[in-house]
Amino acid sequence: MGTVRSIAKKSISNKTISDLAAAIHAGRLVILPATSGYIIACDAQNTSAITDLNILRENNEEYILSMIFSSITQMDSEVTIPNFDEETKNYIETGQLTLVLPRDESMRVNASGFRELVAVNIPVNQNIKKLLEKTGPCVVAAAALPGQGLPLEVKDISSKIKEGVEYILDADKISGLVSTVINFEKRKPIISRNGAVPEETIKKLFPEI
Repeated sequence: MGTVRSIAKKSISNKTISDLAAAIHAGRLVILPATSGYIIACDAQNTSAITDLNILRENNEEYILSMIFSSITQMDSEVTIPNFDEETKNYIETGQLTLVLPRDESMRVNASGFRELVAVNIPVNQNIKKLLEKTGPCVVAAAALPGQGLPLEVKDISSKIKEGVEYILDADKISGLVSTVINFEKRKPIISRNGAVPEETIKKLFPEI
């Protein structure tokens, strides 16, 4: 079973973050607290780790690749993001907006070239941002088997998932809202999921919707 490390407090030790980064760099899977539930994460540059993630979740190759980043600057090094004003960038930086973008041919991510879309998000948790500064972007998926909901507590994660990871960061029960998802697959963006950013605000930020 994965080793549990608590981040229920406001900060965690640099050693814990370094241990997690080392596990990710070694191709291991870890469970992290996202804004609205627990996710599995792995090195975005490691094909074997991404395969392990899919096998653990009993998941076939997906149409959308999900990734998390420490900042818009780090995100912009992997995908081509539209030009946004500062208000929109703030919603992205605080984890309230997820963008679904066409896969950029220049992406360095080793994740089976036929995936056509990538969903990008920046976690709100400052400790996870610190981790991502060390590891670079990570590929992520829900810490659950297909058809199961996103776990809100570590106890909700199945034993099968727990046994397949190196570390679990336990942040107690997660109660944050899911991010709003804006899909830029087509020329005109659409709202793929309502979430943390109210629809009326989205329509102000993206008048073309």
